[in-house]
Amino acid sequence: MGNGFEELPFEELMRQNKRLRLIIKLLILFFLALIFVMLVFKKNIIPTRIKLKGKDTIVINVGEDKYKDEGYKAYLFRKDVSKSVKVTDNIDYKKIGTYEIKYRLVIKNLNIDKTITRKVEVVDKIPPELTINSDLEVYANLNETYAEPTFTAIDNYDGDITDKVKVENNLDLSKEGEYIETFTVEDSSGNKTTKEVKIIVQEKFKNTYIVISISDQWLTYYQMGKVVLETPVVTGNNGNTPYGTYSIRNKARNVTLKGPEDDPYESFVYYWMPFISSTHGLHDATWRTYFGGSIYTYDPSHGCVNMPLYKAEALYYMVEIGTPVYIVD
Repeated sequence: MGNGFEELPFEELMRQNKRLRLIIKLLILFFLALIFVMLVFKKNIIPTRIKLKGKDTIVINVGEDKYKDEGYKAYLFRKDVSKSVKVTDNIDYKKIGTYEIKYRLVIKNLNIDKTITRKVEVVDKIPPELTINSDLEVYANLNETYAEPTFTAIDNYDGDITDKVKVENNLDLSKEGEYIETFTVEDSSGNKTTKEVKIIVQEKFKNTYIVISISDQWLTYYQMGKVVLETPVVTGNNGNTPYGTYSIRNKARNVTLKGPEDDPYESFVYYWMPFISSTHGLHDATWRTYFGGSIYTYDPSHGCVNMPLYKAEALYYMVEIGTPVYIVD
């Protein structure tokens, strides 16, 4: 032919046209199926992704500040669409449990609806506060009763759990020695608090006694190993109040003290607690305005231990006959 191309045989041309028509039909069917999926089943095939910043699971203590979200990122292809994400949660920060924060990316016109979650575990890791109404080292008298200290236990989540406190000890009041009393409480989350009290068992008057320091002009009364009364005093000078170990011999109210013939005097006292015969004792001295310091060097007592009235009264009603009195430098 004049155009230089050989004509294709009719059969071959028809075969090729038929293949082309088939390919076109398949492409049309594919796009129709794609539209069907998108519109009817509302599925999205456009590449999108949403990811969390930080950990997938967060643990916080019950009752603490709310969880501050670490954020997220959402992309449509490479475009940042984080503003289209809605965040919701069901967290009860006052109740132990596992909760979820949901991050939902919705783009309606593209049928995009994708959700991811972050878990938030609200837990209780704070142990109960256990209060023992006692010193952590106490004294008990040999062969006498021991008063158990009272206690309270308060938990940040369970509230008052004092009734859950367990008390254990190996105390034997018939033997001198040191013993341990253990107080333990556990909350509903398994947090435990333990405290110990050391109990020192001794003969009664090893725990309870009076110490009078001449140089300090000071009286200290120990009861069950604990200081319960202190006061400045005025004693005698130059040995008139002798050093040594004595004990309270008697107690009397409203007594007139009289001196010997070579040093006669009369002094009315409201509270009298002799520790050497009837010549030396502890008593109030209402004729004095001041106590302590260096008064004893220029205005000493006749050998007794002068005390302020209210201190003498308090000691009188606390101290027992037989209580040791140690007069030291």
